[in-house]
Amino acid sequence: MTAFGLARRVVPEMDERLRASAVEYPAHGWGVQPGSVWDGERYIQGHTPVPTDGLVAVRVSPRSLRAVAETWSWWSVAPYAVLARTGEDFDVLTAPAGMVEKALHLPNSALRSCPIMLAPRRESARLLIRTGSRLWWKLRTVPEVGLFPTGALIALPPTVTSAGVWSWWVAPADCGYRPGLADEVQKTLGAVCGPTPGGRC
Repeated sequence: MTAFGLARRVVPEMDERLRASAVEYPAHGWGVQPGSVWDGERYIQGHTPVPTDGLVAVRVSPRSLRAVAETWSWWSVAPYAVLARTGEDFDVLTAPAGMVEKALHLPNSALRSCPIMLAPRRESARLLIRTGSRLWWKLRTVPEVGLFPTGALIALPPTVTSAGVWSWWVAPADCGYRPGLADEVQKTLGAVCGPTPGGRC
């Protein structure tokens, strides 16, 4: 049995979680793309064991899936990574997990109303904010803080990658599936940074 076949047999519950999540996103207005599958050793196409060049979309069409039935059909074939294209339904701001944790604990933190993903190794976070955002001036000097370019593909939980499983820190359901307010989120992050250049946070 291949590593892919073994993974499908051992963790069918992960297959179900991926399919349920993949369908849930379009049900709430977020487009998704099926991505290559991490089989424990390498990324493969999913519907076949053909290797891919990392975590990539496996559909020929760049159009995001937005119909629940079509999405269900795709994820019934294989436990694809759940990918989303930045700039379509939200922009993505990345920041160190420690910085985000401090900002979440501030009184009336804007981050509590912002969907936030936690990296598999828990070293960084991705905050989903409204489209058309620009990086706030104070955050430009902070290491590891940045905005993903428009059109970039990012993994949505519970996608399995070579580093591990992406998870939600602040779930979209807790925010009504609305991206955070870009200015308010960035202001809150800036509040936990020191006043000096170099951005100690």
